[in-house]
Amino acid sequence: METEQNNGPLVTVLVGCFNHARFVEECLESVRNQTYHNWELIVFDDCSSDNSVEVIRAWIERTKVPCRFIQHTRNMGLCKSLNEVIPLARGKYINGVAADDVWLSDKLETQVAILEKLPEKVGVVYSDAHQMDEQGKALPEMFIAAHRKLETFPQGNINDILWQGNFIPAMTTMTRRKCFDEVGLYDESLAFEDWDMWLRISEKFEFVFSPKPSARYRIVGTSMMRSQTEQINDSTVRVFIKFLEAGKLQGARRAKAIKLLSDYAETLYRRGDPQGHEYLRRALRFRKSPRVLLISLLSAAGVPGPAVRRLFRALKSPSS
Repeated sequence: METEQNNGPLVTVLVGCFNHARFVEECLESVRNQTYHNWELIVFDDCSSDNSVEVIRAWIERTKVPCRFIQHTRNMGLCKSLNEVIPLARGKYINGVAADDVWLSDKLETQVAILEKLPEKVGVVYSDAHQMDEQGKALPEMFIAAHRKLETFPQGNINDILWQGNFIPAMTTMTRRKCFDEVGLYDESLAFEDWDMWLRISEKFEFVFSPKPSARYRIVGTSMMRSQTEQINDSTVRVFIKFLEAGKLQGARRAKAIKLLSDYAETLYRRGDPQGHEYLRRALRFRKSPRVLLISLLSAAGVPGPAVRRLFRALKSPSS
């Protein structure tokens, strides 16, 4: 909470909740118990269907923590929700945490001290995170190791390694407000928020790794990464399309992005997904291979994708 007795810079804390009634109080308590005190709190609930709102309001009333609480009457998604609250942030640094995760008590103190000593070209500090199950029981593997096998934790200009896939635990990050001012807010067409943002920030700013874990990440069976695989795949392709169309991908990275787009477009079309035609059209802009051209022509001619799939299978099978 804000206090004149703390001479450090103001930090904005964003807590996002969606059906996290079981966990949100523990998350909020981990914010309240921070050893760094000069922070402001913004909590948003994205139209939860459980009693998350009641739990949040009860916590605010009980603790008297100064808090701006935003309650959505319809589900907006994480990216749009963050774009609503970030402009409200007054802090020099911005931290976000999902309501089912928990911060360690010195998270803000440690990371403010790190960024205050570094030049403004360093835009983000991140750390590793402990993992836990739904009941809060500690799991043996740390977050980063569970997502990427890295010999060292990347620092400085990490754009190249980020293109190989995201590995940064979002709940452990602290970001300069200046980063959002320069690269803009989140892409609301995406199902996830972090990888695209880290890619954009890493084009202009450096990252620094803090060796001290700063959070506990809860693995929940209903989390987006586990329940929305198709949306995640689609958003991944959208990220590649965006950077391809902006001319920001070159060499092997560009070739990989084009192949991913072409393969995904063909998969959607052959499955009968109406989005397949649009993705094929975009893929053809970058890869005029005979296969992509043929499938695009079949799609444009109105040939159903499942029929093309059966045709390709027949062509592959041994002749009788």
